[in-house]
Amino acid sequence: MGGENPVRRKPGAAERRRAADSADGTRRRHDRRRLRTGPTAGPLAPAGQRGRPDRQPTTRHHPGAVDGPYRPPAQRLAPRQARRVHRLQRAARAAGIAMPPPVPPPAPAVGYWHRPDPDAPDVVRVSGWLDGHDLRGPGAGAEAPAATGWVGRTLARIARLDTGGGTPEPPHPLAEWQQWVAEAEAGGLPVAAPARALLPAVADATALVADAQRTAPAAVLVHGDTSRANVLRTPDGYALIDWETARLEVPWWEAVDVALRFATPSSSPTVAPDPRTVRPLLTAYLDAGGPPGPADPTAFAGLLRSQLAFTAWCLWLALGHRAATPEQRAFGLRLVTATARDLPRVLRSLAGWTALLR
Repeated sequence: MGGENPVRRKPGAAERRRAADSADGTRRRHDRRRLRTGPTAGPLAPAGQRGRPDRQPTTRHHPGAVDGPYRPPAQRLAPRQARRVHRLQRAARAAGIAMPPPVPPPAPAVGYWHRPDPDAPDVVRVSGWLDGHDLRGPGAGAEAPAATGWVGRTLARIARLDTGGGTPEPPHPLAEWQQWVAEAEAGGLPVAAPARALLPAVADATALVADAQRTAPAAVLVHGDTSRANVLRTPDGYALIDWETARLEVPWWEAVDVALRFATPSSSPTVAPDPRTVRPLLTAYLDAGGPPGPADPTAFAGLLRSQLAFTAWCLWLALGHRAATPEQRAFGLRLVTATARDLPRVLRSLAGWTALLR
């Protein structure tokens, strides 16, 4: 397989952000800096890996700062994703959802994004300044009730936007995971053992997502990374930042995923979520007209699909595809190892977590 990626499709922007942000600790913020960032860690990642440790809590979207695609080196945000982000942000801004104001780009442009070279695949964007602090630091707990209600209502408002329907891509089939494990074993790589140990949980999670998708309603565009790190408390109220991970999702699954992220200390539902956060957030979502869904394990299909995609990306890094750096390979190994431990625990917890949805 060499350095080629055996995945039949690339993980989404959220998954790429998780890998590169955590692997090389890079974040875009400074003037005209070449973008090298990638995804924040997934819902099973240890504390601190979902957030961005170098992110300053009061520096947000400086005028003139390039606010572009989150990606590992040599990756690009495709124009298709830029159009998707633009479509969702334009509708959200028209609906009055607070966010950093995009600066109209010069031509040639793709929505709010500028393509410096018409023949180049990469695009960049400039956003206005938005001062505030996110909800991860000391003292954030005091504003939890207000923030939780705002997040629930905002998820409902996004779900009601006219962004068209569609179907999210299914998880990678088990045969591909088995192929990656075989590659790791043939190469004597340290990721081989945790990857093989992960296969039963991957099979169970993939089956749950597939079963849920067969009867799911049409998906809509959602923010895709609503977390404590991406909700700012500003002088004018709360705002939602970092829309580059916009994706198709069933609104109820997105709301449940976000509720669990907000209800655990590290945005990582590997421990029992706090019902004092889950229930108020989902109540606010439903009261604001968010589309409801069943209170059963299928409600966690979005969380599981996101985690499967993220773990596939980490396994890809650990295998060394596309010239992954030693640091990225080590990061991939750590996260695959952690997921092999945590994903079975999450799957065993789903039946109990459904009680929080009622």
